Amino acid sequence: MNNNDIWKKTKEWLISSDLVEPNVYDEYIKIAELKELSDDEKVIIVKSELSKWYLNTISDQLKEKIAEITGKFTNLTLLTKDEFKKELEIKSLVSLKKQKSLQNIYSFENFITGSSNINALNAAKSAINNLGTKWNPLFIYGDSGLGKTHLLKAISSEVVKNDENLNVKYFTSSDFRKNILDSLMDGFKEIEMTKTKMNDIDVILIDDIQFLANSGKTNEIFFNIFNSFVESNKQIVLSSDKFPEQLNGFDKRMVSRFSQGLSVRIEKLDNETSLNIIDYKCKIANIKLSQESKKYISSFFGTDVRKIEGIINKIEFYFIQNKHDSEELINIDKISKILEDYSFAPGGEITVQKIKDVVAQNYGVSIKSIDSGLRVQNVVKARHVAMYLTGEILKKNYSEIGLAFGGKDHTTVLNAYNKINKFLKDDKLFKATLKKIKKDIVS
Repeated sequence: MNNNDIWKKTKEWLISSDLVEPNVYDEYIKIAELKELSDDEKVIIVKSELSKWYLNTISDQLKEKIAEITGKFTNLTLLTKDEFKKELEIKSLVSLKKQKSLQNIYSFENFITGSSNINALNAAKSAINNLGTKWNPLFIYGDSGLGKTHLLKAISSEVVKNDENLNVKYFTSSDFRKNILDSLMDGFKEIEMTKTKMNDIDVILIDDIQFLANSGKTNEIFFNIFNSFVESNKQIVLSSDKFPEQLNGFDKRMVSRFSQGLSVRIEKLDNETSLNIIDYKCKIANIKLSQESKKYISSFFGTDVRKIEGIINKIEFYFIQNKHDSEELINIDKISKILEDYSFAPGGEITVQKIKDVVAQNYGVSIKSIDSGLRVQNVVKARHVAMYLTGEILKKNYSEIGLAFGGKDHTTVLNAYNKINKFLKDDKLFKATLKKIKKDIVS
């Protein structure tokens, strides 16, 4: 199914839903387009920042619907035409970089570890040392963008490195389903041939297993393959966004099989791991960032490895375009300027940028003005509210908040706190307004 057909079905669903008002759909969504950035990333191209904002408010629902239509999870980004053109140029640059170091993309050595993912890495290494006998299946689960695919491909590479005679096969869930469905279309003989080919595999790895839910005949065949592997002491490694028992759309017997080996979770990146990943990506890209700049990036993108990679690519592309001296240390002012037009989604998990988005909307100011030194009364109040709520909701200290608001000093943040606390004490209307904004952020 091509992107035009996918988007047509998605828009038909949107029209029939109550997610957007008809006038919003006609003005901001109807003429939007769906394009491809990569195998696992699609882009909705919109005409304006306002269109982007409306679509961002329902981005999670759009991702789920597109995954339902395509049977495959993809990241979804909202861009204007100019931004899309730049992204394609960046992708081209990244593709060239990957071709130069293709063999080293996914390995245990370049999997940056911390408290959030060390258990998963240790489990992966242990499974390799006990192929098919101890941790079978190995089930790695966690949110998107935390390194599950990296680990599965690193396991595949390491197993082949240890014994090149082993038949190791990595599948995305959509590739696996396609293999099964193609054989079903060609009749009994082809099905049996597919089973035979599968049984010739020594180590099978399937990524994003959740997308095989409700797959009927595919699951029945997978169940038989699974049992054959376990009985033959052949290693199975699976990844998912959920713990086995939270998966819907699978036969109970299958869920039970998923749970019989070792299930290990990759948590959201902790701050230290996030900074280490930023360090590593900067070294590869030959970019020198100040510590404050790294913290600034971490405060916005630190929960998702893919987002970190995307930001480093943007910075690198900016420097290539502007013939920047790679030896120069980049400070926070430069980084905040490079990223000032970057779009942040107001839905989903709570981040500093989501807080800024919601506050800016409520006070009718721009996010750029909140980060600036502008002293207009309404902007100053919005800035103080955003700083205060960042501390209250995300439990960040004054210095961290200052970094996330354009590199301001911690005394500026302390002043904001004092003023907001005074307003809360003296002004009932302000107290109600703050309560409403906080509800918008956490809902």
